[in-house]
Amino acid sequence: MTTTIQQQPTTAAAAAAPKRRIPYFDLIKGVAIFMVVMGHALTMCIRGIDSAFVFKLIAQVHMPLFFFVSGYFTFKATNAGGWAAPNLKKRFLQLMVPFVTMSALWTLYFPHSGLQSPLATNLHDLYQSYWKSGYWFTLCLFELMLIYWPLSHVLSRLRRVWQQVAAMLAVYGVLIALSVTLADEDANVDWAGFGLLAQFFPVFMLGVMAHRLRDGFERLRRKQWCLTASVVGFGALWYALVYPWDMPWGECAAAVTSIKFAAMPLMHFALVVVALALVEPWSARQYAPGVRPNAATRFFHLLGNESLGIYLCHYFFLFPLTALQEPMRQLGLQAVPLTVVAAAVALAVTAATLLAIAVIKRSRLLAFLLIGQSLK
Repeated sequence: MTTTIQQQPTTAAAAAAPKRRIPYFDLIKGVAIFMVVMGHALTMCIRGIDSAFVFKLIAQVHMPLFFFVSGYFTFKATNAGGWAAPNLKKRFLQLMVPFVTMSALWTLYFPHSGLQSPLATNLHDLYQSYWKSGYWFTLCLFELMLIYWPLSHVLSRLRRVWQQVAAMLAVYGVLIALSVTLADEDANVDWAGFGLLAQFFPVFMLGVMAHRLRDGFERLRRKQWCLTASVVGFGALWYALVYPWDMPWGECAAAVTSIKFAAMPLMHFALVVVALALVEPWSARQYAPGVRPNAATRFFHLLGNESLGIYLCHYFFLFPLTALQEPMRQLGLQAVPLTVVAAAVALAVTAATLLAIAVIKRSRLLAFLLIGQSLK
């Protein structure tokens, strides 16, 4: 997944124009994938501390950012001003081939990993599980492409923005109904992945619309009132969603579910505004003409460029840290010590994963099967 803006060519010269990279999107992806590994260091290496504040914060940040960026670069306008459909064959090869390959390898390796997470040891259990033993993202993103393919044709026929938004809301409503009917996170059952599709469809489409209405989105997110409202809104909505038992409606399961699906898109919009406000100035300073980016920027840029490979491979480099459970609990699961431990583990795991990716890339076939790179 590359962070490039692909303008639709109207002339032969435009068609030959190179793709323009957007460094701050690479940095967002780099920070997000590092947070993914940090989260797994807490939940799969240490285990038993999922209630920690820092984990609940990380868990609500990284994946929405990935889906927003994916939606942003999925959108392409046709020469007639319509919505171009995604290349499903390309997306299948990029996402589903490594999903099948790596999930199969993971079920074989997991019993020998020493990790104590209750993950599947066979493909039947993995595919029926809600989180697919960690490999849900590639499946969910491809399913979003399957939804976006016919939706793009519908949106091309709707000229007014409110009509397009109404069509998206209709799809969202269908996904919510399928999620409530066919997915059960508590029972760890969701063959088709409808639960996660319903969660991340809105932020994916937010990325699509942010690109489609790029000028308006850029003006909106740069306004001080929008940033202020986003900071406050994200904090309030995040608390309401991750600590529902503290809310007046916490004892009503139907109310919790309804509020979740109503509030989550708003929280994700606020998150995107805050993330862009933080990362874009960092990117502008580090990538200014004549400036050599510092080591931290180059590191996160590299992680952003290799984010799909890191996501697919890093599970194999997680290691047991169960002995840290009790010391972390004695510290009250405080954010600072947990963050330091998770970041240190994530640094080691990503370093090993990047080395493995470098080896995998020596073979085009392995790069295709394991990390979704084209055979061309």
